[in-house]
Amino acid sequence: MVFDRTLPSPLADLRPAAVCDAAPISGTVTLARAVERALCANPATRSVWLTVRLRAAELGQAYSTYLPDVSLGGTLARYGDSVLPNDYTGWRVGLDAQYLLYDFGGRDAQRDSAESLLAAARASQDASVRDLYLQTVTAYFNLLTAQAAVVAAREVEASALSALQAAAARVAAGSGIPADRLQAKTIYTQRQIERIRAEGTAARLQGELAALMGDASQNRFTVAEDERAFSQTTDMTIAVDSLIEAARSRRPELQAAQARLEASEADVRRAEAAGKPRLSAFASAARQDSNILDTTSSSVGINLTIPLFTGFRNTYQIAAAQTQAELAAVARDGVQNQVALEVWRAYHKLKSETEADSRSNDLVESAAATEKLALGRYQAGLGILLDVLTAQASLAQARYTQLLTRLGLRVARAELAQAIGELSWDWLEADRQEGMQ
Repeated sequence: MVFDRTLPSPLADLRPAAVCDAAPISGTVTLARAVERALCANPATRSVWLTVRLRAAELGQAYSTYLPDVSLGGTLARYGDSVLPNDYTGWRVGLDAQYLLYDFGGRDAQRDSAESLLAAARASQDASVRDLYLQTVTAYFNLLTAQAAVVAAREVEASALSALQAAAARVAAGSGIPADRLQAKTIYTQRQIERIRAEGTAARLQGELAALMGDASQNRFTVAEDERAFSQTTDMTIAVDSLIEAARSRRPELQAAQARLEASEADVRRAEAAGKPRLSAFASAARQDSNILDTTSSSVGINLTIPLFTGFRNTYQIAAAQTQAELAAVARDGVQNQVALEVWRAYHKLKSETEADSRSNDLVESAAATEKLALGRYQAGLGILLDVLTAQASLAQARYTQLLTRLGLRVARAELAQAIGELSWDWLEADRQEGMQ
Protein backbone atom coordinates (compact mmCIF):
# COMPACT_ATOMS: atom_id res chain seq x y z
CA MET A 1 0.00 0.00 0.00
CA VAL A 2 3.01 2.33 0.04
CA PHE A 3 2.35 3.47 -3.54
CA ASP A 4 -0.87 5.07 -2.33
CA ARG A 5 1.35 7.62 -0.63
CA THR A 6 2.64 8.73 -4.04
CA LEU A 7 0.56 11.41 -5.69
CA PRO A 8 -1.31 10.09 -8.74
CA SER A 9 0.37 12.62 -11.06
CA PRO A 10 3.72 14.40 -11.22
CA LEU A 11 2.12 17.74 -10.39
CA ALA A 12 2.17 17.63 -6.57
CA ASP A 13 -0.62 19.64 -4.92
CA LEU A 14 0.11 22.97 -6.58
CA ARG A 15 -2.34 23.06 -9.48
CA PRO A 16 -6.04 22.18 -9.71
CA ALA A 17 -6.96 18.65 -10.74
CA ALA A 18 -7.22 18.57 -14.52
CA VAL A 19 -6.24 16.32 -17.38
CA CYS A 20 -2.99 17.31 -19.07
CA ASP A 21 -3.44 18.07 -22.74
CA ALA A 22 -0.51 16.78 -24.78
CA ALA A 23 -1.65 18.43 -28.03
CA PRO A 24 0.75 20.87 -29.74
CA ILE A 25 0.58 24.40 -28.41
CA SER A 26 -1.12 26.91 -30.68
CA GLY A 27 -3.09 30.13 -30.52
CA THR A 28 -2.95 32.48 -27.58
CA VAL A 29 -1.49 31.00 -24.39
CA THR A 30 -2.40 32.64 -21.12
CA LEU A 31 -0.07 32.65 -18.16
CA ALA A 32 -2.25 30.12 -16.32
CA ARG A 33 -2.22 27.82 -19.34
CA ALA A 34 1.56 28.17 -19.73
CA VAL A 35 2.14 27.21 -16.10
CA GLU A 36 -0.30 24.32 -16.34
CA ARG A 37 1.33 23.03 -19.50
CA ALA A 38 4.83 23.30 -18.00
CA LEU A 39 3.78 21.37 -14.89
CA CYS A 40 2.26 18.70 -17.11
CA ALA A 41 4.83 18.31 -19.84
CA ASN A 42 8.21 19.38 -18.49
CA PRO A 43 10.48 16.36 -17.85
CA ALA A 44 11.56 17.80 -14.50
CA THR A 45 8.18 17.14 -12.91
CA ARG A 46 8.15 13.58 -14.21
CA SER A 47 11.64 12.98 -12.85
CA VAL A 48 10.85 14.08 -9.30
CA TRP A 49 7.60 12.12 -9.36
CA LEU A 50 9.46 8.96 -10.32
CA THR A 51 11.90 9.63 -7.48
CA VAL A 52 8.98 9.61 -5.06
CA ARG A 53 7.83 6.31 -6.54
CA LEU A 54 11.33 4.91 -6.03
CA ARG A 55 11.36 5.99 -2.37
CA ALA A 56 7.92 4.44 -1.89
CA ALA A 57 9.21 1.14 -3.26
CA GLU A 58 12.17 1.31 -0.87
CA LEU A 59 9.74 1.87 2.01
CA GLY A 60 7.85 -1.23 0.90
CA GLN A 61 11.10 -3.19 1.06
CA ALA A 62 11.64 -1.95 4.62
CA TYR A 63 8.18 -3.09 5.66
CA SER A 64 8.75 -6.49 4.07
CA THR A 65 11.32 -7.33 6.76
CA TYR A 66 8.47 -7.55 9.28
CA LEU A 67 6.95 -10.46 7.35
CA PRO A 68 8.21 -14.05 7.24
CA ASP A 69 10.21 -15.45 4.33
CA VAL A 70 8.59 -18.58 2.93
CA SER A 71 10.10 -20.61 0.10
CA LEU A 72 9.19 -23.81 -1.67
CA GLY A 73 11.97 -25.94 -3.10
CA GLY A 74 12.13 -29.18 -4.97
CA THR A 75 14.62 -31.50 -6.69
CA LEU A 76 14.31 -34.31 -9.20
CA ALA A 77 17.41 -36.36 -9.98
CA ARG A 78 18.65 -39.64 -11.41
CA TYR A 79 21.07 -41.46 -9.10
CA GLY A 80 23.59 -44.21 -9.71
CA ASP A 81 26.04 -46.04 -7.40
CA SER A 82 29.02 -48.27 -8.30
CA VAL A 83 28.57 -50.30 -5.11
CA LEU A 84 24.89 -50.81 -5.66
CA PRO A 85 24.55 -50.88 -9.41
CA ASN A 86 20.88 -50.05 -9.28
CA ASP A 87 20.04 -46.73 -10.86
CA TYR A 88 17.04 -44.98 -9.42
CA THR A 89 15.15 -41.69 -9.62
CA GLY A 90 14.55 -39.61 -6.51
CA TRP A 91 12.72 -36.42 -5.73
CA ARG A 92 12.39 -34.07 -2.79
CA VAL A 93 9.89 -31.29 -2.07
CA GLY A 94 10.33 -29.00 0.92
CA LEU A 95 8.78 -25.90 2.48
CA ASP A 96 11.01 -23.52 4.49
CA ALA A 97 10.01 -20.49 6.55
CA GLN A 98 12.04 -17.96 8.54
CA TYR A 99 10.90 -15.05 10.66
CA LEU A 100 13.09 -12.46 12.35
CA LEU A 101 11.99 -12.06 15.94
CA TYR A 102 14.37 -9.44 17.30
CA ASP A 103 17.37 -7.52 15.97
CA PHE A 104 17.80 -4.68 18.50
CA GLY A 105 15.89 -2.16 16.38
CA GLY A 106 17.57 -2.74 13.04
CA ARG A 107 14.29 -3.20 11.16
CA ASP A 108 12.72 -0.22 12.88
CA ALA A 109 15.67 1.97 11.93
CA GLN A 110 15.49 0.83 8.31
CA ARG A 111 11.77 1.59 8.22
CA ASP A 112 12.25 5.02 9.81
CA SER A 113 14.99 5.84 7.33
CA ALA A 114 12.79 4.84 4.39
CA GLU A 115 9.88 6.85 5.81
CA SER A 116 12.06 9.93 6.11
CA LEU A 117 13.49 9.52 2.62
CA LEU A 118 9.97 9.25 1.21
CA ALA A 119 8.99 12.43 3.06
CA ALA A 120 12.11 14.14 1.70
CA ALA A 121 11.28 13.03 -1.84
CA ARG A 122 7.72 14.34 -1.56
CA ALA A 123 8.97 17.68 -0.25
CA SER A 124 11.60 17.83 -3.01
CA GLN A 125 8.88 17.13 -5.56
CA ASP A 126 6.87 20.04 -4.21
CA ALA A 127 9.94 22.29 -4.29
CA SER A 128 10.80 21.28 -7.87
CA VAL A 129 7.26 21.91 -9.05
CA ARG A 130 7.23 25.35 -7.43
CA ASP A 131 10.62 26.17 -8.97
CA LEU A 132 9.27 25.23 -12.39
CA TYR A 133 6.17 27.34 -11.69
CA LEU A 134 8.39 30.37 -10.95
CA GLN A 135 10.61 29.71 -13.99
CA THR A 136 7.55 29.61 -16.25
CA VAL A 137 6.09 32.79 -14.78
CA THR A 138 9.42 34.58 -15.22
CA ALA A 139 9.84 33.31 -18.78
CA TYR A 140 6.29 34.36 -19.64
CA PHE A 141 6.80 37.88 -18.29
CA ASN A 142 10.17 38.10 -20.03
CA LEU A 143 8.51 37.23 -23.33
CA LEU A 144 5.74 39.78 -22.74
CA THR A 145 8.36 42.42 -22.01
CA ALA A 146 10.37 41.45 -25.07
CA GLN A 147 7.30 41.73 -27.27
CA ALA A 148 6.52 45.13 -25.77
CA ALA A 149 10.15 46.10 -26.37
CA VAL A 150 9.69 45.24 -30.05
CA VAL A 151 6.68 47.55 -30.22
CA ALA A 152 8.64 50.29 -28.46
CA ALA A 153 11.61 49.78 -30.78
CA ARG A 154 9.35 50.16 -33.79
CA GLU A 155 7.92 53.38 -32.37
CA VAL A 156 11.42 54.72 -31.74
CA GLU A 157 12.40 53.70 -35.27
CA ALA A 158 9.39 55.60 -36.60
CA SER A 159 10.41 58.66 -34.58
CA ALA A 160 13.93 58.45 -35.97
CA LEU A 161 12.48 58.24 -39.47
CA SER A 162 10.42 61.36 -38.78
CA ALA A 163 13.58 63.16 -37.67
CA LEU A 164 15.37 62.01 -40.84
CA GLN A 165 12.52 63.22 -43.03
CA ALA A 166 12.44 66.55 -41.22
CA ALA A 167 16.20 66.96 -41.66
CA ALA A 168 15.94 66.05 -45.34
CA ALA A 169 13.11 68.56 -45.78
CA ARG A 170 15.11 71.33 -44.17
CA VAL A 171 18.14 70.55 -46.32
CA ALA A 172 15.94 70.57 -49.42
CA ALA A 173 14.47 73.90 -48.35
CA GLY A 174 17.92 75.35 -47.78
CA SER A 175 17.36 75.95 -44.04
CA GLY A 176 19.34 72.94 -42.89
CA ILE A 177 22.80 71.52 -43.36
CA PRO A 178 23.67 68.16 -44.95
CA ALA A 179 25.41 67.07 -41.75
CA ASP A 180 22.05 67.05 -39.98
CA ARG A 181 20.61 64.71 -42.56
CA LEU A 182 23.61 62.40 -42.32
CA GLN A 183 23.45 62.38 -38.52
CA ALA A 184 19.71 61.68 -38.61
CA LYS A 185 20.28 58.85 -41.07
CA THR A 186 22.93 57.36 -38.76
CA ILE A 187 20.51 57.43 -35.81
CA TYR A 188 17.72 55.96 -37.93
CA THR A 189 19.97 53.08 -38.99
CA GLN A 190 20.93 52.51 -35.36
CA ARG A 191 17.25 52.36 -34.40
CA GLN A 192 16.66 49.80 -37.15
CA ILE A 193 19.43 47.61 -35.71
CA GLU A 194 17.93 47.92 -32.23
CA ARG A 195 14.51 46.88 -33.56
CA ILE A 196 16.02 43.83 -35.31
CA ARG A 197 17.79 42.78 -32.13
CA ALA A 198 14.61 43.26 -30.11
CA GLU A 199 12.75 40.98 -32.52
CA GLY A 200 15.51 38.38 -32.19
CA THR A 201 15.36 38.54 -28.40
CA ALA A 202 11.60 38.02 -28.48
CA ALA A 203 12.00 34.98 -30.72
CA ARG A 204 14.65 33.50 -28.42
CA LEU A 205 12.52 34.02 -25.31
CA GLN A 206 9.57 32.39 -27.02
CA GLY A 207 11.70 29.31 -27.55
CA GLU A 208 12.74 29.30 -23.90
CA LEU A 209 9.11 29.43 -22.79
CA ALA A 210 8.21 26.64 -25.20
CA ALA A 211 11.03 24.52 -23.77
CA LEU A 212 9.65 24.98 -20.26
CA MET A 213 6.27 23.87 -21.61
CA GLY A 214 7.82 20.64 -22.83
CA ASP A 215 8.97 21.24 -26.41
CA ALA A 216 11.27 24.00 -27.64
CA SER A 217 10.33 23.30 -31.28
CA GLN A 218 6.79 24.57 -30.73
CA ASN A 219 6.52 28.21 -31.76
CA ARG A 220 3.00 28.45 -33.11
CA PHE A 221 1.64 30.35 -30.13
CA THR A 222 1.39 33.88 -28.84
CA VAL A 223 1.19 35.21 -25.31
CA ALA A 224 -1.22 37.80 -24.02
CA GLU A 225 -1.13 40.16 -21.07
CA ASP A 226 -3.36 39.26 -18.15
CA GLU A 227 -3.55 42.11 -15.67
CA ARG A 228 -5.03 39.82 -13.01
CA ALA A 229 -1.98 37.59 -12.70
CA PHE A 230 0.39 38.69 -9.95
CA SER A 231 -1.42 42.00 -9.61
CA GLN A 232 -2.12 41.52 -5.90
CA THR A 233 -0.83 44.29 -3.67
CA THR A 234 1.64 42.80 -1.26
CA ASP A 235 1.49 43.97 2.35
CA MET A 236 4.94 45.49 2.78
CA THR A 237 4.25 46.48 6.39
CA ILE A 238 5.01 42.94 7.53
CA ALA A 239 8.49 42.77 9.03
CA VAL A 240 10.98 40.80 7.00
CA ASP A 241 11.89 38.78 10.11
CA SER A 242 8.31 37.55 10.32
CA LEU A 243 8.39 36.52 6.68
CA ILE A 244 11.63 34.61 7.25
CA GLU A 245 10.09 32.69 10.15
CA ALA A 246 7.03 31.91 8.05
CA ALA A 247 9.22 30.69 5.21
CA ARG A 248 11.11 28.32 7.50
CA SER A 249 7.85 26.60 8.39
CA ARG A 250 6.51 26.47 4.82
CA ARG A 251 9.36 25.97 2.40
CA PRO A 252 9.45 22.38 1.11
CA GLU A 253 13.23 22.57 0.61
CA LEU A 254 13.68 22.93 4.37
CA GLN A 255 11.22 20.13 5.04
CA ALA A 256 13.16 17.89 2.66
CA ALA A 257 16.47 18.76 4.36
CA GLN A 258 15.02 17.98 7.79
CA ALA A 259 13.63 14.66 6.52
CA ARG A 260 17.03 13.70 5.08
CA LEU A 261 18.61 14.47 8.46
CA GLU A 262 16.10 12.19 10.18
CA ALA A 263 16.86 9.46 7.64
CA SER A 264 20.58 9.77 8.37
CA GLU A 265 19.94 9.51 12.10
CA ALA A 266 17.91 6.35 11.50
CA ASP A 267 20.81 4.95 9.47
CA VAL A 268 23.05 5.41 12.51
CA ARG A 269 20.69 3.30 14.59
CA ARG A 270 20.57 0.68 11.85
CA ALA A 271 24.38 0.51 11.69
CA GLU A 272 24.55 0.10 15.46
CA ALA A 273 21.97 -2.71 15.37
CA ALA A 274 23.89 -4.52 12.63
CA GLY A 275 26.61 -5.45 15.10
CA LYS A 276 24.21 -6.87 17.69
CA PRO A 277 22.67 -10.36 17.98
CA ARG A 278 19.75 -11.46 15.83
CA LEU A 279 17.04 -13.83 16.99
CA SER A 280 14.88 -15.59 14.41
CA ALA A 281 12.50 -18.53 14.20
CA PHE A 282 12.53 -21.15 11.49
CA ALA A 283 10.38 -24.06 10.36
CA SER A 284 10.66 -26.56 7.52
CA ALA A 285 8.84 -29.59 6.17
CA ALA A 286 9.99 -31.94 3.39
CA ARG A 287 8.97 -35.12 1.59
CA GLN A 288 11.63 -37.30 -0.07
CA ASP A 289 11.20 -40.40 -2.27
CA SER A 290 14.22 -42.32 -3.58
CA ASN A 291 12.55 -45.60 -4.66
CA ILE A 292 14.48 -47.22 -1.83
CA LEU A 293 13.44 -45.13 1.13
CA ASP A 294 10.55 -42.73 1.48
CA THR A 295 10.84 -40.15 4.27
CA THR A 296 8.98 -37.19 5.62
CA SER A 297 10.90 -34.71 7.76
CA SER A 298 10.13 -31.49 9.58
CA SER A 299 11.81 -29.09 11.95
CA VAL A 300 11.03 -25.99 13.96
CA GLY A 301 13.31 -23.96 16.17
CA ILE A 302 14.97 -20.73 17.22
CA ASN A 303 18.19 -19.41 15.73
CA LEU A 304 20.45 -16.96 17.57
CA THR A 305 23.31 -15.24 15.74
CA ILE A 306 25.88 -13.30 17.75
CA PRO A 307 28.57 -11.40 15.78
CA LEU A 308 31.90 -11.85 17.53
CA PHE A 309 34.39 -10.20 15.20
CA THR A 310 33.82 -8.60 11.80
CA GLY A 311 37.19 -7.01 11.21
CA PHE A 312 35.97 -3.72 12.70
CA ARG A 313 33.58 -3.40 9.75
CA ASN A 314 30.65 -2.46 11.97
CA THR A 315 32.74 0.16 13.79
CA TYR A 316 33.50 1.91 10.54
CA GLN A 317 29.90 1.57 9.35
CA ILE A 318 28.71 3.36 12.49
CA ALA A 319 31.34 6.08 12.06
CA ALA A 320 30.34 6.58 8.42
CA ALA A 321 26.65 6.78 9.32
CA GLN A 322 27.34 9.31 12.07
CA THR A 323 29.37 11.42 9.66
CA GLN A 324 26.54 11.30 7.12
CA ALA A 325 24.15 12.48 9.82
CA GLU A 326 26.44 15.38 10.68
CA LEU A 327 26.68 16.30 7.00
CA ALA A 328 22.89 16.19 6.74
CA ALA A 329 22.64 18.54 9.74
CA VAL A 330 25.07 20.96 8.10
CA ALA A 331 23.07 20.78 4.86
CA ARG A 332 19.86 21.50 6.78
CA ASP A 333 21.44 24.55 8.39
CA GLY A 334 22.65 25.69 4.98
CA VAL A 335 19.12 25.46 3.58
CA GLN A 336 17.84 27.51 6.53
CA ASN A 337 20.35 30.25 5.77
CA GLN A 338 19.55 30.12 2.06
CA VAL A 339 15.82 30.40 2.72
CA ALA A 340 16.38 33.43 4.94
CA LEU A 341 18.61 35.04 2.31
CA GLU A 342 16.07 34.44 -0.47
CA VAL A 343 13.30 36.03 1.58
CA TRP A 344 15.52 39.01 2.41
CA ARG A 345 16.48 39.53 -1.23
CA ALA A 346 12.94 39.09 -2.56
CA TYR A 347 11.46 41.41 0.07
CA HIS A 348 13.80 44.30 -0.67
CA LYS A 349 13.63 43.69 -4.42
CA LEU A 350 9.85 43.96 -4.31
CA LYS A 351 10.09 47.08 -2.19
CA SER A 352 12.41 48.82 -4.64
CA GLU A 353 10.49 47.64 -7.72
CA THR A 354 7.24 48.95 -6.25
CA GLU A 355 8.75 52.39 -5.73
CA ALA A 356 10.33 52.38 -9.20
CA ASP A 357 7.08 51.39 -10.89
CA SER A 358 5.23 54.25 -9.23
CA ARG A 359 7.55 56.71 -10.99
CA SER A 360 7.85 55.08 -14.41
CA ASN A 361 4.67 56.65 -15.82
CA ASP A 362 5.87 60.16 -15.00
CA LEU A 363 9.20 59.34 -16.63
CA VAL A 364 7.59 58.31 -19.93
CA GLU A 365 5.12 61.21 -19.95
CA SER A 366 7.82 63.83 -19.46
CA ALA A 367 10.15 62.21 -22.02
CA ALA A 368 7.34 61.99 -24.60
CA ALA A 369 6.42 65.64 -24.09
CA THR A 370 10.07 66.67 -24.47
CA GLU A 371 10.46 64.62 -27.68
CA LYS A 372 7.28 66.10 -29.18
CA LEU A 373 8.35 69.63 -28.34
CA ALA A 374 11.89 69.18 -29.72
CA LEU A 375 10.62 67.66 -32.99
CA GLY A 376 8.03 70.40 -33.41
CA ARG A 377 10.60 73.13 -32.84
CA TYR A 378 12.97 71.53 -35.33
CA GLN A 379 10.27 71.15 -37.97
CA ALA A 380 9.40 74.82 -37.47
CA GLY A 381 13.03 75.80 -37.93
CA LEU A 382 13.46 76.95 -34.33
CA GLY A 383 15.53 74.10 -32.91
CA ILE A 384 18.54 71.99 -33.76
CA LEU A 385 18.70 68.34 -34.70
CA LEU A 386 20.81 67.44 -31.68
CA ASP A 387 17.91 68.38 -29.39
CA VAL A 388 15.58 66.10 -31.35
CA LEU A 389 17.95 63.14 -31.29
CA THR A 390 18.65 63.59 -27.57
CA ALA A 391 14.94 63.77 -26.78
CA GLN A 392 14.23 60.66 -28.86
CA ALA A 393 16.99 58.73 -27.11
CA SER A 394 15.62 59.81 -23.72
CA LEU A 395 12.11 58.70 -24.70
CA ALA A 396 13.38 55.33 -25.90
CA GLN A 397 15.23 54.79 -22.64
CA ALA A 398 12.19 55.90 -20.62
CA ARG A 399 9.91 53.43 -22.40
CA TYR A 400 12.40 50.60 -21.92
CA THR A 401 12.78 51.51 -18.25
CA GLN A 402 9.00 51.40 -17.83
CA LEU A 403 8.87 47.93 -19.39
CA LEU A 404 11.60 46.71 -17.07
CA THR A 405 9.95 48.14 -13.96
CA ARG A 406 6.63 46.52 -14.83
CA LEU A 407 8.36 43.21 -15.43
CA GLY A 408 10.46 43.61 -12.30
CA LEU A 409 7.44 44.34 -10.12
CA ARG A 410 5.49 41.27 -11.19
CA VAL A 411 8.50 38.96 -11.10
CA ALA A 412 9.41 40.34 -7.66
CA ARG A 413 5.94 39.45 -6.42
CA ALA A 414 6.37 35.92 -7.73
CA GLU A 415 9.83 35.60 -6.20
CA LEU A 416 8.66 36.77 -2.78
CA ALA A 417 5.70 34.37 -2.89
CA GLN A 418 8.12 31.58 -3.78
CA ALA A 419 10.59 32.63 -1.08
CA ILE A 420 8.02 32.50 1.73
CA GLY A 421 6.36 29.35 0.42
CA GLU A 422 3.08 30.93 -0.73
CA LEU A 423 3.39 30.47 -4.49
CA SER A 424 0.09 28.89 -5.47
CA TRP A 425 -2.49 28.80 -8.21
CA ASP A 426 -4.31 31.74 -6.61
CA TRP A 427 -1.58 34.09 -7.82
CA LEU A 428 -2.76 33.45 -11.37
CA GLU A 429 -6.34 34.31 -10.47
CA ALA A 430 -6.42 37.54 -8.53
CA ASP A 431 -10.14 37.34 -7.77
CA ARG A 432 -9.48 34.31 -5.57
CA GLN A 433 -6.97 36.05 -3.34
CA GLU A 434 -7.22 39.50 -1.80
CA GLY A 435 -3.49 39.66 -1.17
CA MET A 436 -0.77 37.96 0.80
CA GLN A 437 -1.65 37.47 4.45
